[in-house]
Amino acid sequence: MARVVIFTRLTALPGRRDELVTALEALGDTTRQEPGAETFVVHPARDEPDMVLGYEVFRDDAALATHRASGHVAEIGPKLAELLAAPPEITYAS
Repeated sequence: MARVVIFTRLTALPGRRDELVTALEALGDTTRQEPGAETFVVHPARDEPDMVLGYEVFRDDAALATHRASGHVAEIGPKLAELLAAPPEITYAS
């Protein structure tokens, strides 16, 4: 079983980055309690005022699928839609 590593760049609407970070940190708190979720961290970018960088690690594809099917992921979708200036840029690694 290969770990699934996810790097994400999220661009907040101007002036809304702190709200985005708060929403993602709450998601991370819940995600880290899931079986198979190994890491979930977010960082405001130092040199880009509206950018948030994320890093997630899941034990395997099944753990990622469980995460994506969770209620807390469904709940954050509308909130992210209010805060994002563009779709997230996502890169998968293993």
